[in-house]
Amino acid sequence: MKKILLLFASICIVVSGLQAQTQLEKGKILAGVTSTLAMGGSEGSELFGLGFGSTKYKHGSEAPETHYKSFTYNILPKGGYFVMDNLVAGLEIALSGHRERDVEDDDVYKMSDLGFGPFVRYYYPLEKIYPFAEAELLFGSHRDTWGDEVEKYPMLIIGFSLGAALPLGEMVTVDGSIGYTRAQWTWEDVEEGGSNKEICSGLGIRIGFSIYL
Repeated sequence: MKKILLLFASICIVVSGLQAQTQLEKGKILAGVTSTLAMGGSEGSELFGLGFGSTKYKHGSEAPETHYKSFTYNILPKGGYFVMDNLVAGLEIALSGHRERDVEDDDVYKMSDLGFGPFVRYYYPLEKIYPFAEAELLFGSHRDTWGDEVEKYPMLIIGFSLGAALPLGEMVTVDGSIGYTRAQWTWEDVEEGGSNKEICSGLGIRIGFSIYL
């Protein structure tokens, strides 16, 4: 009896693996989009957030006053091809930005990023969930706007993440992951000569969807 149960369990595991492979097999196409959960509204937060925020100051016993209001967004659409079972490679676009308004004088500060580059994701499909590891390398530009002043810098983004995809039917999964992102902006110092670099890095939680065609 035990042997029969073990054999039945083994068959179930193999069948569930085959069902997972139907979505992740070589030749399939992946199309997806993710966004990172909000982690604040400071410099560089456009890489790690999606949401609204405000900054308040309090003096003595006076009621707190709002001085700044902000909005941050982060969207990463991607498309890829399964070069082998469970391994997809493709291109990803990073669209992110941060807008901050001074409530008193209505001055607005904006920064935005546009990146484009390759990504790879490897799945390890289980019965009801598909764990994965992903890496990305994006090149693009960072733009700062303060009033009429506009500055642009070249940008490099490197990211690594671990996550899992939860199937919703045969063609769609909900994806969740946590990972490390490092962004670097470079600009030339006209007055002193040489180049300067600004580096922003941190952990982020991403939520999104993938479609398998």
